[in-house]
Amino acid sequence: MSLLRRLWVSVVVAMTVVLVGAFAVSLFTARSYFEQQLTAQASDGAVSLALSMSQQSKDVATMELLVTALFDGGHYRQIRFTDPSGRVLVERIQDDTAEGVPGWLVALVPMEARPGQALVSDGWRQVGKVSVVAARSYAYRSLWRGALQLGSVMLAIGLFWAMAVSMLLRWVRRPLDEMAEQAEAIGAGQFRVIEEPRVIELQSMARALNRMSERIRALFSEQAGRIARLRDEGSHDGGTGLLNRAAFNGELRRVLSDPDVAPGGCLAVLRIADLVVLNQKLGRARTDEWLAAVAEALQDGLEAGDDVALGRLGGAEFGVLVPGMSLADGRAMLERLCSAVTALDLEVDAAHRLHLDAAAVAYRRDDTPGELMARVDSALMRAEAEGGIVAEPGGSPLPIPVPGAEGWREMLEGALARHEFTLTSYPVLTSEGGLVHREYMLRLPTAGAVLTAGQFMPAAVRVGLAAACDLEALRLGIARLGESSEPIAINVAPRSLIETDFLDGLDILLATAGTGASRIAVEVSERGLDASLAGLEALAEVLARHGAHLGIEHFGRQLAALPRLYALRLAYLKLDGSFVASLHENPGHQRLVKAIVDVAHGLEVAVYAEQVHTAEEWAAASVLGVSGMTGPEASRRLAAA
Repeated sequence: MSLLRRLWVSVVVAMTVVLVGAFAVSLFTARSYFEQQLTAQASDGAVSLALSMSQQSKDVATMELLVTALFDGGHYRQIRFTDPSGRVLVERIQDDTAEGVPGWLVALVPMEARPGQALVSDGWRQVGKVSVVAARSYAYRSLWRGALQLGSVMLAIGLFWAMAVSMLLRWVRRPLDEMAEQAEAIGAGQFRVIEEPRVIELQSMARALNRMSERIRALFSEQAGRIARLRDEGSHDGGTGLLNRAAFNGELRRVLSDPDVAPGGCLAVLRIADLVVLNQKLGRARTDEWLAAVAEALQDGLEAGDDVALGRLGGAEFGVLVPGMSLADGRAMLERLCSAVTALDLEVDAAHRLHLDAAAVAYRRDDTPGELMARVDSALMRAEAEGGIVAEPGGSPLPIPVPGAEGWREMLEGALARHEFTLTSYPVLTSEGGLVHREYMLRLPTAGAVLTAGQFMPAAVRVGLAAACDLEALRLGIARLGESSEPIAINVAPRSLIETDFLDGLDILLATAGTGASRIAVEVSERGLDASLAGLEALAEVLARHGAHLGIEHFGRQLAALPRLYALRLAYLKLDGSFVASLHENPGHQRLVKAIVDVAHGLEVAVYAEQVHTAEEWAAASVLGVSGMTGPEASRRLAAA
């Protein structure tokens, strides 16, 4: 279902709820009014009849005459005259069925008409009691007529509103369709300019597309700028600049399935519960400005880290994903972020105080995104009910084989000296299923488990052994060249590129590979590169000298760097898995991937997709021009071949 159709449906549903609610309130208010009137009618009739009886002779015939006169002259269901002992002397009863009124209305809106009672006396002596119950049939008929009139008015209002919303959405959709056609034309090499729409919210977007269309004809760098804007539109929240919910979910899926990421961490959610009050008190514009300030405060409160993901999940709900963080540190982080948000200078009024709810859960790699989000939602509900911050542990704690930096140093140095490291491979296949190369990643067997690079490489970087570990991976990879004719790719840490010893060691290893070096690709993660691409140029020179290839993995943040990467003779780039997640269902990411592929192909750079989990994602990436796939789906297809 398209976004505009969902908006139309949501407006219609909201209007229906409002109208039905107003109708129900009016109906039950009318019922209350009629019940009061029936009670008053019964009380007045009882008092009037008792007064008349008290002034007449007290024989039964006279009493019956007076009861009959009142019963025949008014809308009463029952009139009863009893003596002081409770014995019925005179009673008149009639059917109280409201003709022309549907039975469901009577069942849905029952009326309780309380009887009116009065005493009949002879001087100072009580001679009996009168009980009068008003008839409800007239009230039901009046209620039914009012309901029909009110329902007709509300139905007319609802139909008029639905027509108005439909016309408004068609008016908005026309410039959106024009902009979509313009984007497709740009992808096809046709650079046209569209007229700016009269919709104020869309004018800036159309203006940006026009400028992009004019500039893209001249420079590849302008193409990269267009891609960056598409990425922001598809992956970032327009009001805060943070990741939107879809992009945040993509990051969550990536860290749960990427073997090079820490095998566990912390997922936290912070919710500001008073967004409706803020909108009412401050206005939409100032509330949006304040939410942007909240996003900035959250970003400032997070410690720098390549894999930290901060997103706006909707409304005033923000998510933080930190691989490798313990639950205790996650709770401390939430306390720090809550304090930063509370410290913002926000004046509403004395009656409405800002209320924050926050929860953190620990996760492991074997968790699924859906289960993890359900757990954090449950923890957040607990936080709302209990107050404060809720921290919920996951399953068994993450294995940490050696505590402390010195312990890590001793373990890694020993493993390097004894050549205990091994390699594990993941296939990269063409869209037709042929092998592009095998991507090899370093593993460290221990007594308790086999550690992935995501577990030991952060410690290796901290103790200065990252370059030594990467050279060991290259040595093992070159040894594989003699066992098979398949091309290989080796991952190296960006930190190693700025160490002279690493480049010298790489030069020596590639020289020992001889002609087999042409089947080697060295991959560097974009996440660890700075804006200047420090060390990448020197790495490219060493690789080119031996005929080896350069690849960039986890690509998608530094789109403007494509022309500079081309100058470094980049062989391929691998799209970050967050852009591939549910690619077949995300038009924004489809446009982004298509644009990246077009620019990369223009630069003669191959594009591969990471973390392809399903056949649908595989098919969508293939249609968009992605020439290679890796991930669980690639492993399944290779095993089935």
